[in-house]
Amino acid sequence: FASGTAYITLEDVRVPSSKVIGEVNKGFYYIMYNFNHERWGFIAQSTEFARVCLDDATRYALRRRTFGKTLIEHPVIRAKVGEMARQIESTHAMLELMTYQMTQMTKKEQMTKLAADSALIKVQATKM
Repeated sequence: FASGTAYITLEDVRVPSSKVIGEVNKGFYYIMYNFNHERWGFIAQSTEFARVCLDDATRYALRRRTFGKTLIEHPVIRAKVGEMARQIESTHAMLELMTYQMTQMTKKEQMTKLAADSALIKVQATKM
C-alpha cells in the first residue's frame, strides 16, 4: 500500500538508554541494511505488472482493427510492443541474476556488493 512521506527534524532530543534500539548513531546503517531486499521486492512487482500490461496490450493489438488490419500488423505498433518486451525481459534477467547473487552471499556481502546494482535495476524496473 502507498503511504505518505514526511520530512521530520528532531533537535536536541534525548532518548533514554533503555529505549535505544541497537547501537547509538547506527540508525542509518540499520535502515540501509534492508534496502536491497526492499528494492528486490519493488523490482519483482514492477516486472510482473509490466508483464501483465504487455499481455493486455498485445491482446488488444491483436484484436483491434484500424485501416483494414489489426493494430499489431502496423510496423509502429509492432516496434512498440517489441520494445516493451525487450525492457521487461532485460529487467527480468537482471532480477534473476540479483536473486541468484542474494542466495549466494551473506547479508553483509549483499549490502556492500549489491547496493549499486539493486538501485540501478530498481530505476530500470520502475521506468518500464
